Amino acid sequence: MNKYWLSGIIFLAYGLASPAFSSETATLAINGRISPPTCSMAMVNGQPQQHCGQLTYNVDTRHLFSSPVKGVTTEVVVAGSDSKRRIVLNRYD
Repeated sequence: MNKYWLSGIIFLAYGLASPAFSSETATLAINGRISPPTCSMAMVNGQPQQHCGQLTYNVDTRHLFSSPVKGVTTEVVVAGSDSKRRIVLNRYD
């Protein structure tokens, strides 16, 4: 019976220790290019404006979502509990 206990302890110790000593490695390759931003935001006379290339669009802060340019979605978010402060977020598709 002592042999069975000893072999059980050895197999249990080996089974618990093998994940600690094993390691897996992987390689991640990302291919692509970085392009300069195509749009920017600016505050002009207290009103947010979106500049995309040579074009300028006024952002309507009364609506939550606005898409004046294809591929760019502008979202106006209220900052915290203060209704006067807003954050303008641009998302690019």
